[in-house]
Amino acid sequence: MKHLHRLIVTSATYRQASTPDATGARLDPDNIYLWRMNSRRLEAELVRDNLLWVAGSLDLTMSGPDIDHKLGLTSKRRSLYLRQAAEKEVEFLRIFDGPSVTECYERRPSVMPQQALALANSELAFAQARVLASDLGGHTKSDDDRFVAEAFRRVLGRGATGEEARLCREFLHPSQHGAGPGGEANGLSSGKPATDPAERARENLVRVLLNHNDFLTVR
Repeated sequence: MKHLHRLIVTSATYRQASTPDATGARLDPDNIYLWRMNSRRLEAELVRDNLLWVAGSLDLTMSGPDIDHKLGLTSKRRSLYLRQAAEKEVEFLRIFDGPSVTECYERRPSVMPQQALALANSELAFAQARVLASDLGGHTKSDDDRFVAEAFRRVLGRGATGEEARLCREFLHPSQHGAGPGGEANGLSSGKPATDPAERARENLVRVLLNHNDFLTVR
């Protein structure tokens, strides 16, 4: 099949970007004739791995035994090594349409509220947002403009627009973020939010960016 794969991946159609075009959108809004690539969400495993990767937490160790599915939100290993079996699925991966173990590992893409809730409220998202905010804060100090710029580049792989930067600066104002309920100053060792309102604001901003459509979408 290699000759067929080579033909597909080197074709002009396969290598197109998903960049919209006014003429194309008017003539073929549903992209029936493939004038651009369709945007798609990352696979479930990559959503989890990317949360760990952007925070610098992903364990890239190769091989080894499978990891208990109950450790899906706390293990730093790649999702490839998490146990996948009937009644032993990682809930986070299942929510993002991971392969069905009872249907020959077929994936059935869906859009449902639980996906947004998993990124906004899961233990994994909270923990990695705190790790990343602490890391960025270490070299941006109290410079909010620099923090915003670095956060966008780290999480979304692009710079912030002028309007996004303005909204983020407003969001980072400590008055909008109450103090965390105790714990360490940076909130990492205790697993709790930072007690300092300014630090907590940065943690919250990083978590917002982790929920951005650009973080999940392949274009």
